[in-house]
Amino acid sequence: MNNTSRLLFYFLISMSFINCSTVKTNNFVEAVPFVITAPYYNSWISGIKGGGSGINVFLPVSDIQNIVVDSIHFRGEKAIVVKKGSLIFGRFKTADNQSRDFIMSSNQKDEFQNRLVYKADLSPFVLANNECVISYRLLDKRVYYKISNLKKGESIAYPSAPTKNR
Repeated sequence: MNNTSRLLFYFLISMSFINCSTVKTNNFVEAVPFVITAPYYNSWISGIKGGGSGINVFLPVSDIQNIVVDSIHFRGEKAIVVKKGSLIFGRFKTADNQSRDFIMSSNQKDEFQNRLVYKADLSPFVLANNECVISYRLLDKRVYYKISNLKKGESIAYPSAPTKNR
């Protein structure tokens, strides 16, 4: 190989690597074919030690018809969407108030009581703390829509036990 063809070869290889890294992110659409009104998020914490904590992102929608929003990206994580009526939401766990008790034993049967370690599904998007991205399919194409200025709702502290009605 002469120097010109070698240089051309390295140039093409390097361009292919650069092209692969830029395909994934920031292909946001400007508008969605449905209405999102007053999106917000709120944090919650369990009243039981080790009961967990998290943030829920709520998106009230209308005129959504045949579109299925499948994931929400928020604060570096990705969650599967839950739909109830005209509300879609995603649940994100946080590290606060999580159980960290593990049984370490030479007997494997003793360790069966250990809970699985939660591993977050990471998002490829870099977002501000009050932004989220929704993902859905439209005409067999993956579509991303960025929502800015999510309002912070009131935090919820769940009680440690149900109250008794007397």
